[in-house]
Order: sequence, then structure tokens, then C-alpha cells
Amino acid sequence: MPCCGCWWHGRQRHRPPNPDKSGNPRNKCALQPGHSLMDWIRLGNSGKDLTGVGGRMRPVHPSELATHNTKNDAWLAIRGRVYNITHYLPYHPGGPEELMRGAGIDATELFDKVHPWVNYDSLLAKCLIGPLRFDRPDAEDLFDNISSSPKSERLREPSKAQELVRKSMENLANCITPVRKKISNKSDENVKSSPPSKIMQSLIHSSDLPVTISRRAASSPVKSEAKSNDDSPPALRFDWIQTSTKLTISVYTGYLANPGACARLIDGELLIEVVTDDWLRSIKILPEQALREPLQLRVFAESGKVEVIAQKAEMKVWKNCGETSLSNAIKMTAARTVECRVEGSSAVSHDTVLLALTPRSGPVVIPIGFHVRIHQTLAGSECIRSYTPVGDKWAAVDVTAPLKLAIKRYELGVLSPMLTSLKIGSYITVSGPYGNFKLQKLKTVRKILLIAAGTGITPMLGLLKFMLSRSNPRCERVTLIFFNKTERDILFRENFEEIMNQDDRFTVTHVLSNASPTWSGRKGRITKELLSEAFDESAFISDDELSSYACLCGPTEFTHAGVDLLKKLGIKEKCIHAFIG
Repeated sequence: MPCCGCWWHGRQRHRPPNPDKSGNPRNKCALQPGHSLMDWIRLGNSGKDLTGVGGRMRPVHPSELATHNTKNDAWLAIRGRVYNITHYLPYHPGGPEELMRGAGIDATELFDKVHPWVNYDSLLAKCLIGPLRFDRPDAEDLFDNISSSPKSERLREPSKAQELVRKSMENLANCITPVRKKISNKSDENVKSSPPSKIMQSLIHSSDLPVTISRRAASSPVKSEAKSNDDSPPALRFDWIQTSTKLTISVYTGYLANPGACARLIDGELLIEVVTDDWLRSIKILPEQALREPLQLRVFAESGKVEVIAQKAEMKVWKNCGETSLSNAIKMTAARTVECRVEGSSAVSHDTVLLALTPRSGPVVIPIGFHVRIHQTLAGSECIRSYTPVGDKWAAVDVTAPLKLAIKRYELGVLSPMLTSLKIGSYITVSGPYGNFKLQKLKTVRKILLIAAGTGITPMLGLLKFMLSRSNPRCERVTLIFFNKTERDILFRENFEEIMNQDDRFTVTHVLSNASPTWSGRKGRITKELLSEAFDESAFISDDELSSYACLCGPTEFTHAGVDLLKKLGIKEKCIHAFIG
């Protein structure tokens, strides 16, 4: 890994003199346009998950690290920390080959030989996965033949720096929340009553890093209800981790389970409810000490993880998360109904508003491809309309709200004029989730075609972000064909352009049925010829697996016509999903 003198290695003035004056001391490689240091910083600040694991810190064992050793999936460890360098490879002026020498291994010694002055931790902060874990291996690890790995020799022993980090983390964990009994000259009573040192307390209270090792549900007192039906899913599995100010619960539902979830505090208890495939399961936690709102709720669709972050009422490290009760799965026969407060609104187009809503009971997340319904009584009659939440960063709504709905105003409409005129602080009734989309259908899909008309774009937004962010298998192409009447009717146009500039896997084709004379794009309505020109239907031909998929949404007539046209192009029904609300 010869020194390249790049920004990843710190500012040039901090670089020690090169003793070899005969060659080029910088030894740079030519970077592709759009891959400068500033471009890398912009990518890190864009919200894109550069860790590949959902952005949540977790320990990494060397055996897991060793499996991430290709240019499409490259991790390395430096001084006890593991980074996903996959996205950084094309930004490295020394060339990706130099960084790949450390892929899949502890690269501390290799790094220190040529780059000891580099502020790598700052530049790769958004790529940090977690600490490198050296603990007692599992039985499989003990008896696996690792000698066949070409990098096994470099993985046998931790570096001195890693061993120091490991011991520090172990000491920290044992000081605060002992996970196993230690042999000590002191009596057990003295050990239990010994508080953390002042230095340790300072570290705990000044840092938001986890200070308790994540542990399985079995580590806490758990109550279970009677056995449920054989066809129901198993009880939820979860971990917990804490800082001095927060408690984080991570619930695991399975790969591509596409969970929906809600969380709330009820009389001091934390209730987490998770929905997968019409089955409702819940976790109730009576915390060791008091929790307070607000609660934060995130869902990682690919891994099937639900993460709830609760604020501690008192800055303190707990010995345990509390008493836990796990419910059996219950088949949902009706959607939930909640009252939601309007937190803000923002114009998306001349006649469409993005409404930000917060449920009174606590945060909720709707599964990808599912929708909710708004209920409103007008003139003695109940009016119901369906809307698909669009997620974050699709419009300039600065407030944090779990539900953001794009609502188009129809001047002669019954409900939309009222909804688009709602003021902050107003309340409306929302029910859900509704839908039948199975994220599992995309398990092997690498190319996806999205066909939308008007506000039918909303279910495509979650699919678009999911496909571009997924890691296994990596998406190769997302093609969006977006039909509208006029140019000013196009929703989220600037967002699509920004995504195309950042990711060349995404392309969008706008088609207008009532275009102005200045419009240079495609014109007309949905036809077989237009679809055939906009994408390559041969991508849907696969003998072994479902590698391509098509989704449609818009007015009912549009959607049915689109499905028929795709079938005429030879696309099989199993490769098509129509969103009809």
C-alpha cells in the first residue's frame, strides 16, 4: 500500500517527508469525474447508508470480516474498528487495488507501515460498522478449517492495538454491566458496590456510544404466553443496548419480512407491536427505570429489523433493560385506527401537498408498498381516501413525523380540499396498514421497472430507495416511466434528478399527455410501443430465477391497461405487481 499523498491520508502539509526522492512522492491515480474529496463528503452527507448494515453499530468477528473481501463488498479493520470501504474504493487516489490489500482482514499493521499520520477515522466515519470482536469462538469456528483461506495467516492474531481496544471495551463493560463473574481478590460485596471511576463516569456521560454489550432477550426476565397455532410465526427475537441517556431495542423479524411497526409508552411500560404477513406480535417491557418520550422508530426492510429508541428519564446506566413479556402471534382481521396530529405541510406541486402526521399513540412505520386510509365525517357521511406514505426526504417538510402523505387537491373533490387546507395542530383519523405486496418477491431481483401515473408514484418511492440501497443481491437497474398530464404536474421531479446524478443505476422517463410546445420529452399515453422503447423487455427472460420485476400504480384504468400491455410484451404475470388501493 504505497503512499499516494491523497486527502484520505490527511492534508499534505501533515505528511512526513518522503525519504525516497527518486520517485513521485504522491503516486496518485487518476480519479473519475465526480470522485473528488468534496464528492465523497457530499455522498457521506447525503443520507446514503455507507455501512451496508443499516447504520447501526455492531461488533464484527474476524470470521465475518474475512468474508467481505471483494470490490463489491469490502470491509477492513484498523485499530479495532471495522469499516465498509466498498463505496470509498473509487474515491481513493491511490487506486482501489491498494485498499483491497487490506480487505477482509485486520489492516492495522499494514496501515501503520505507510500511513500512521492519516486521520482515517474522520473520513471513514460514515462507513463505520463497529468494533472488531475477539472473544471465545463458537464450536464451528474452533473446528472449521481456515487454512484454506489465503488470508488466514493475517487473521490468526490480533494486533497490539486491537488487543488494547478489546481489553478497554471489556473493562468498560465489566465496570458498568458485568456479563460474567470475574475472579478477583476482592470480595463479591466490594466488587458489586464499587462504582465506576471518575474517568469512566466522565466517558459514560460525555459519550453517546453504547456502554452495554447487546444481549439476547433470554438475558432479561422474559414471560411468554401459551403456545399459539402451528401456522403462526415464532415469537419475536430481540436485542437491547444502552447509553447513559438512551435505551435501544432491536427486534428481528427475518430477511425481507417487510415489517410494519408501532411503539408507545403506556403507564410506564414500553409496548412494541410488529406486523408481518397479517400477523401481529408484540413485546412489552417494564423498564428497570423510567423512560420518557419522544420515541424513535426505524425499520430496516432488507434485514427485517425494527429499532426503537427510548429516552431515559434519568442519565444513568442500568444493570438490565427490565422485565419483558412476549406475546403470541395474532392474526389481524381488521386494520388499526389512530388519531394523528398535523405537524406540517409542504407544497410538492401546484395542486399537491405533503402532509406530515404524528399518531397520538406513538410512532408508526408502514411496510413498503402498503397504504393507509384517512377517515373524515362530512355532512353526516364518512369519507374515506387511500394514501401511501412517501417516507423522508421527498419534500421540504422540516418536521420529524412518522407519516408523510402526498395529497392532491381536486377543486370539486369531497375530501381533498379539506385535507390540503389543514392547519398545524389539527387532528384526523387514519387506519392501516392495507396492502398485499410481498417484499420477498424481490429476493433475487436485480432490475426493476416502475410504471406510475400521477399520485400513483407514491408506492414507487419506497421501492426505489429500497432497491438502490439493498446490498444482497445488489440492484443493477431501476427504470421509472412516469406519466402525467403537464410538466408542472410532475411530482418529486427534482428529487429524481438528484438521485440520477448520484446513482447511474437509476433512470426516469417522463411522458406527458398534454405537453406544452416547449416540451422535448416523450408525449402521449401508455402504449405497447412506448413501453417497448422505454425499457428492455428481454431483461425479464430468465430460466433459473426471478431477476427482473415490474410494478404499476395509477388510476384503475391505467393500471389494468399497463398490466395487459406488459403481458403482450411477453412479461409473465409472476413478474408483475399492480398497486390497486
